[in-house]
Amino acid sequence: MCRLASNGEDANVTNTLVKRRFVLRRGEYLYRSGDTFHEIYAVRHGSIKTYIYSNDGRTQITGFHGRGEIIGLDALNGMRFASEAIVLETTNICEISFPHFLGLSRNIPDLQDHMLAIMSHAILRGQQMMLLLGKKNATERLATYLMSLSRHIDKNKSSHPAYKLTMSRRDIANYLGLTQETVCRILARFQEDGIIKIEGKYIYFVDMDRLANLTSESPTEQ
Repeated sequence: MCRLASNGEDANVTNTLVKRRFVLRRGEYLYRSGDTFHEIYAVRHGSIKTYIYSNDGRTQITGFHGRGEIIGLDALNGMRFASEAIVLETTNICEISFPHFLGLSRNIPDLQDHMLAIMSHAILRGQQMMLLLGKKNATERLATYLMSLSRHIDKNKSSHPAYKLTMSRRDIANYLGLTQETVCRILARFQEDGIIKIEGKYIYFVDMDRLANLTSESPTEQ
């Protein structure tokens, strides 16, 4: 949903802010590095990968974004997008005029508070990623990432909730600063230990408590 306020004005505010709703298919770009910034985007359904290029041309994935997430705020610094955003599956998107948003937020404090909360969450996410890459070993990194995925699913629908992995093993490895072989090996071990079950593109969370324990208590990875 493209909700940007939590009071009774929610529907009217949303309809005013959203310039358009549209669908992109797998492999299409939402925006490219260097594009001028005018809008931010809310993911209604689907998933998007963002990444940047290093000076030597290599890519570094900066995030995977799903339902309910706002993306594009990183372009506020310089008013141009520094990253690329590519769609991983058929995705419904709301395009929100940022200048219009700023104008409305001056008169609707709830709207301004919501955007500040979104930006605060983005800062916290960046700090958590620094901790993940700087202090955790391979097992802890992957367990932490899987735990973050589990928060996006409805645990009331099944005794073993599932998440659709729209990203490749290579992408997960790039994001976590690991090799693809390491990611595959640890996933296989988690499955053998009865912590998760993988069927095609779906990962089932069988033992959430054990997975949570692995986020910080696993032995040093060789």
